[in-house]
Amino acid sequence: MTDNASFPSPSPTMEVFSAAVGAYVTQLAKAATRDANAIAAKNARRAELIALCEQLGNSVTNTAYGNVEMLVSTGLPLRKKRQSVVLSAPSNLGITNGVNSGELDVRVDRQKGATGYSFDYTEDPLKEDSLWVQTLCSTSRCTIKGLTPGKRYWIRPVVIGPKGQKVVGDMMLSPFVQ
Repeated sequence: MTDNASFPSPSPTMEVFSAAVGAYVTQLAKAATRDANAIAAKNARRAELIALCEQLGNSVTNTAYGNVEMLVSTGLPLRKKRQSVVLSAPSNLGITNGVNSGELDVRVDRQKGATGYSFDYTEDPLKEDSLWVQTLCSTSRCTIKGLTPGKRYWIRPVVIGPKGQKVVGDMMLSPFVQ
């Protein structure tokens, strides 16, 4: 950013920022001795440098006012613009008996942007007033436990996205639970 015509007077100045980097590097070398005072001084210089980085980033962002060409000219790393996550209904629901009695292993295709999955289930036969039990999972594969052997269950997969958005997939009848 030195001699950058788009940012003639950033805050903090490049001299102040460079001095802070130098002070941190010096203290970092001293802290290698594992001396408690040197480590405390290094941590203090690090906190100061982080604060200056945030201040410089805000200064550059405000000066550029959204001009990507100006931002790129700084040489600083840029954050990607957030893109909205569009989830689709879970697909390829698979249901098999689990390793243990009373378990079903369920899975769907993984979706980019999903923050979690839910596999809801209810006993067969399916009725209007059926009570659905929810099993939350952090991955697209899950084991539902505590089921009654010899019964079948309806499984309803749900993909969960950022900010709580949910997309429900098609239900499927399980094999008889072993």
